[in-house]
Amino acid sequence: MESVSGEKGVQELKDEGTPVEYIEGDGDNTLIARVKNNLNINLKKRFDKNHIVKNVGKQLYALHHSKNVKLSKITIIHLQKCLKYAFAKNAGDKDALKVNLSALVPHQFGDHSLCQPRFCGYVRSQEDRKTYVHRSLPYKAPLKDEQLRVALESVFKPLADNAEQYADLGSSQACEHANREVSLRAPKSFHYGNTKSLDYRVHATAAFINEGRRYIAEVIKDNCALLFCMNVRF
Repeated sequence: MESVSGEKGVQELKDEGTPVEYIEGDGDNTLIARVKNNLNINLKKRFDKNHIVKNVGKQLYALHHSKNVKLSKITIIHLQKCLKYAFAKNAGDKDALKVNLSALVPHQFGDHSLCQPRFCGYVRSQEDRKTYVHRSLPYKAPLKDEQLRVALESVFKPLADNAEQYADLGSSQACEHANREVSLRAPKSFHYGNTKSLDYRVHATAAFINEGRRYIAEVIKDNCALLFCMNVRF
């Protein structure tokens, strides 16, 4: 359903003369294939940053519920924060991102051999490294479970190995915001599909996103002017 809707949207933009170069979203290639085969358009794909972080979070929470390793929620939140930081600070630089992602897990275990000074306080504090602490980890101490380290490496290594795909990430936040606003005005619990009301509600959402709440006053103002003209005419 998403791929069909996406293809229709690209077709409409093409008919209007608006070129489409990138598609931002998850790792699904169905839409890219449909657009290439049906519309003869070669699109580039950008992964959604929030989607990548959420996927990593799902894998980490799966480890949290596993009986084989011990991974606290505090550590999971910290690892997700580190991942977001790596994406933000290495945007557009695949080599630097690969180095940063490769050092992410070892750093949590006190292994700073891969760390860079701009990301690691331990490397920067050459004079007094004995006082360095991991402020965001439990007990402010490095992790020690080697089995956990292997499990975490299996989660983050694919990201480092494919750093070129994550160096230029997009964001679907604007799209998610639009979907949220539409759902507020046209809840799924009510059937508006066969009514004109749905068009008005979607148009109201677009006006709100583009103009803010002042669109209501503008609509009322225009309608009052139209009614006045109609009264004068008749």
